[in-house]
Amino acid sequence: MQKKFVIIDNDELLNNLIEEQVSIVFEKNFNIKFLKTHNINSLNVLDTIDLIIVNFKFIKDNYNIFINLANEKKSKIIVIFDNHVDISQFKKFNNFNFVVKPFRLKQIIDIMQDFFISYETHQKYIKISRDLIFRPETKTLLNKNKVINLTEKESRLLNFILENKENVIKKDEILINVWGITERINTHTLETHIYSLKKKLDAFEYHHSFICSDNLGGYYFNKLMK
Repeated sequence: MQKKFVIIDNDELLNNLIEEQVSIVFEKNFNIKFLKTHNINSLNVLDTIDLIIVNFKFIKDNYNIFINLANEKKSKIIVIFDNHVDISQFKKFNNFNFVVKPFRLKQIIDIMQDFFISYETHQKYIKISRDLIFRPETKTLLNKNKVINLTEKESRLLNFILENKENVIKKDEILINVWGITERINTHTLETHIYSLKKKLDAFEYHHSFICSDNLGGYYFNKLMK
């Protein structure tokens, strides 16, 4: 599932750095679109954006727009401040995250990672087969006869495989998207979690392997045809 992302700032260097890092880490998860403050003619476009990085000066000039966005919780908002600015006036908005210059790009990447994980876990359910359901929010697999709990990593792993069920997914793609780019996880850990997840799926006794590997070591979702 792709999400929409926008940055509203006139700092060209910052825009380019964020764009590069976001493209590397979230290429499959986000439709990436960068807007600049002096190019925005209609702020209604912001209603369709999931995550916004915005310079505090733009909020000062368009305060009501961002109050509405924060109250309606339509968008995750990251506000960038200069280091001499008092940010206390923005603290009442729980939906805002704040970064102060100078900052590390990892701060923004971590916020975006948390946002995407939160989005994943608030989906209601995903159908794996005709009567087998996966609920990310409760981390459970269930059909009419049985309920099995998943660990957090198993839930995120299954969710990512199902999101990419038309493709063979390389191991490094899974490691980046499920464990996060900052974690040092080897392929043995991934294989252990795949094995554990497959055992839990097998417990429903469909006599079918939902997760398979190809001859190059990638993984893919194997749909149950009947």
